[in-house]
Amino acid sequence: MGGKVLDYEAKTIRNEGVEEGIRGTVSILKKLGIPAQAIRIQIQEQYNLSQEESEKYL
Repeated sequence: MGGKVLDYEAKTIRNEGVEEGIRGTVSILKKLGIPAQAIRIQIQEQYNLSQEESEKYL
């Protein structure tokens, strides 16, 4: 396979579901008044995201 990253339908569907879940959770936490910084830290830890990646959800 030569080190290529394989994309397949199930993986794409899973990734889309994870992203939708993160967006929904962030929305709820914002409505509850949780500070954006605290939300960012938690999604970084939970999903192993970089600061830049986590900020796109805020």
